[in-house]
Parts: sequence; C-alpha cells; structure tokens
Amino acid sequence: MDIGSADLERAVCARLCGGTARLTCGVVAAARRHRVHLLLAATLSSDERADPETADLSRELRTAAALDARCERDLRELLEALAAAGVDALLLKGVGLAHAAYSAPHVRPRADTDLLIRRHMLVQAERVFAAEGWTRPTEREVELSAAQRHYTRPGPAAALQHLDVHWRIANPQRFANVLSFDEMRGRAIGIPALGGHARTLGAADALLLACVHRVAHHGDEIQLLWLWDIHLLIQRLSPSDREQFLSLAEREAICAVCWRSIELSRHYFATLGASELAYELRERAEARNEPSAGFISDSRLVSVLRSDLAVLPGWHARLSLVAEHLFPSCAYMRSVYPAWPAVLLPLAYGYRMVRGAPKWFARR
Repeated sequence: MDIGSADLERAVCARLCGGTARLTCGVVAAARRHRVHLLLAATLSSDERADPETADLSRELRTAAALDARCERDLRELLEALAAAGVDALLLKGVGLAHAAYSAPHVRPRADTDLLIRRHMLVQAERVFAAEGWTRPTEREVELSAAQRHYTRPGPAAALQHLDVHWRIANPQRFANVLSFDEMRGRAIGIPALGGHARTLGAADALLLACVHRVAHHGDEIQLLWLWDIHLLIQRLSPSDREQFLSLAEREAICAVCWRSIELSRHYFATLGASELAYELRERAEARNEPSAGFISDSRLVSVLRSDLAVLPGWHARLSLVAEHLFPSCAYMRSVYPAWPAVLLPLAYGYRMVRGAPKWFARR
C-alpha cells in the first residue's frame, strides 16, 4: 500500500511523542527528510536495533555520538580562544538547543555551529578563527542583505566543520534587530559541557528565535526538527519566561509569526501549553497590523527585498542594499565564474542577473 507523506509524518510525530508503532522504511525515510531520524534512533527497542529496517539508525546514532564528542572538544577550544581574545560569543540555534533542550546533544542534527558576536568584534574574532585553523571561503562582502560570515575547517572522518558567525539574529531587516546581543547576553545560560565560556540563549529568547528563524529564513517551511525544537522549548518555559516571550513578541510586532510556529507545534506534537500560548499570541496579533505577518503568506525573495527597502532608513541605505544584491565583489564573481576571462567579467554580472531573476519570484 502506498502510504501518503502526511500519514508517514503523523507516524513519525506519534513515535517521537512516545508511541510504539512499528518503524517501517517509509517512516524512517520521512524522519530523515525532516532530520529527526536520530531522535527516532534514540527510541529504538532492543528488538528494533536488530531489525534490518532500523539497524542503520542504531549505527548512525553511535556514529553521531562519537562525532559530537570530537566536535564538542573543538568548540570548547574555540570558545576559550575567543574569550582569551576578549570576544564575547553566544551559541545560537542548533548547537545551543542541542545542549540546553535535548536529552543528549548528539540526537539533534546540525550542519554547522552558529555563533553570535558583536559586530565591532568581527576583526578580532577572525584573527582567532585563523589561528584555530578556520578559513573563510570566497563569499559576498555584505552588511545589509546578510549579517553573517561562514568559515570551514577539516573535521573528523574527512568531513568539513562549518562555522556560521552572525552579528544580527536574522538577515531580513524586519527581524534583524528583534533581539540585541546585549539583551540576549544578559539572559543567557551556561553550557557546562562546553566549558566555562559557553553560553546560549535563555528559554524565552531561544523560543522567539526559533519561531522567527523558520519564517524569516525558510519561508514557513514545515520541518519537523524545527517544530520539535519549539515543542521542547515551550515545555521549558517557566511562568516568567512565558510572560517575557509574549512581551517580546508584542514589543517587536511579531506575534503572528510566533503564533504560526506555536500552532504548528501544537498541531504536530500536541505540545503541552501550546494552545494557551497560541491563543494569547493570536489575540495580540489580531489587535494590531503586523507587517512581519506577510512573511508567512509570501516568502518570495522579491517580497523580502521589498520589506527590507521599506524598513531601511533613507535612500542611501536602500541603494546600498540593492547594490549588494546586484554587484558583488570581483573576487566573488571570479570564484563563481572561473572560466570567464577578466575582460568579460562585466558581462558575467549581467548573466548572473538574468539567470538569477526567476528565483526572486519563485515561492520558497
């Protein structure tokens, strides 16, 4: 029988919530698509660990634990080096959630390590990255269209480790300054497993970021891993955390964006406390017109650009934003179009604009 993807997703959710239904190949494949397969692996019984259909999951879980231990050591050394250089850093998203919200960090997959620093510390931080063996690939030099840089380093098992360094919590201008570094730093919590300099967001800030991230950066994509993050964070909220979260969402006019993510968590995982939280957010969202709500229904890049232009103050900033999108550096263009002779590089800019135009109007 051909089981639909919605049925498979429901089976994955039921298992994550404590169910004991059999894990078929289809259910495991759906879990992989949604990046919650390691969470499923952690629920395997002794019989399932010997079952050919799920034995791979068990092996992957052991491998993930070993790799995570190695990466933890490297991250601890990096955080110590940054602290020694006077660079204050916060762990964001995957790595922070893995240690603060999950029963074991290795069951929460993440493709990179996200750090948040103050913008004026970026040069000093890059000196530390270089000394620790991190290199930055050629990428666009931007300030307005993105607020992050990427670095790589050889890791265990011949894989590359990825570091994503932010100085704002989101790239779209509508969400860029929702939470400042100093505000989050004041409410941050420690991660003892990663050393004395490891800190991540408190529960209210982490939940706000999780709600914003999936809408602002991923077009309201339904990925069970992100919704499971939200599910766990809601359950960690103290009464004061809950009020702080609601107050922040209202202050920054993102109640509708937060409501959407909370409601999806309730729908997929029957999250305890989500119904009441979603009701509060919806009431507050309906009481005002929130421009950020447009990101839920229209995630096209051209719409994001239109929103950015509306938020930025003055024509100089707006023209700078457009220039960042249309005219990246020559070094970046040479890396993207290495076969083009230098004399034809101006034509490469035009080619890039024409070729990239359709994606700006496509729904993500």
